[in-house]
Amino acid sequence: MVKPQGGPKASKKAQPPVFSHDFVIQNHGDIMSCIVMVFIVGLMFPSTHSLASIFIAPQYNGTYNETNEAGQVQEVYGYLSGLWDLPAIFFYSICWIVVHAVVQEYGLDKISKKTHLSKASTFKFGDSFHQLFFTSYSLGHALYLITERTADFLDIKNFRIWLGYPVDHRVMSASYKIFFLLQIAYWIHQFPEFYLQKLKREEIRQKTFQAVIHIVFISAAYFFNFTRVGLVLLVLEYFTQLIFHFARLSHFLGRKTVSAPLFKAYNITFVLARFGSVILAVMTFWYGLRQAELPYVDASAGNFNTAAIRLNVLLGIVLLQLYLLYSFVSFHMGRFRESNAKKEKKKASAAAAAVPKKEKKRQDSESDSKKKN
Repeated sequence: MVKPQGGPKASKKAQPPVFSHDFVIQNHGDIMSCIVMVFIVGLMFPSTHSLASIFIAPQYNGTYNETNEAGQVQEVYGYLSGLWDLPAIFFYSICWIVVHAVVQEYGLDKISKKTHLSKASTFKFGDSFHQLFFTSYSLGHALYLITERTADFLDIKNFRIWLGYPVDHRVMSASYKIFFLLQIAYWIHQFPEFYLQKLKREEIRQKTFQAVIHIVFISAAYFFNFTRVGLVLLVLEYFTQLIFHFARLSHFLGRKTVSAPLFKAYNITFVLARFGSVILAVMTFWYGLRQAELPYVDASAGNFNTAAIRLNVLLGIVLLQLYLLYSFVSFHMGRFRESNAKKEKKKASAAAAAVPKKEKKRQDSESDSKKKN
């Protein structure tokens, strides 16, 4: 017999054809890395530098007027938001696909080999693993931005989450602008991941709703210059999600002593975050911004504080919080009914098992009485 060439390597699984679906899915991390490198290399040549910088560097940088704490107008260097941020969002979405592939290969796949979970549990475990990574980064970056400008968020006397809109709100630092661009890009990158991860219809439906909600609200906060209230709302949301995904990972890894108290903490923080989000939204859009409301949109000044936009944003936030609270209560009510049904079933089975024993004792007592007679 003639041995195949290549020795042990010949027994490996054959690679799929180039440009086929399986080839793209298996090598999508490397393919996207090459695309990212094309944009980066474009920065090195004068002929392509201006085009590549549109995708990589934050746009709308310059010197703008801003009011300081003493009420004086001063010139500051910063960034604005605009439609030319869309190429950067596209580029950062590709970067998130690369990061997703790296986390999948070097983190999730190695841990998943040590666990023996069902397909449904494997999907939930992988989702929580990626979300834990993202929420940890997002929460750390958001808290850094808050500490960078503590007067805008932590000054109780002058609650500047809505004061000074839009003059003091539209100028952002580079870190501040990149945070919102990365947030929008992350939730956009979820859609190609449906194809790359071969998700099922029910899984796609669940993640599509989550991604669309984040894209709509974060984009509205960014392009309408409501970034301060948007940042605080994201901190509340990501803090609860961080607890939840850490608890779910601990549950699937068999750490019941860790997951049980974390799920209880999540239940409390989830409800508090919903009420806190509603209170903050009402204070900002119903009370605070109404004091400087305009009858029309002034896009050149970055002022979108009209009654229609303000009330629709408020209504969207309140309806979203009510929907999340309704889903939360429905989930726990369903679990409560299931636990009660299991208890009733156990009681019925115990009662059914106890009947033959009583019957046997009665027959034994009757036979003993007959013997005595």
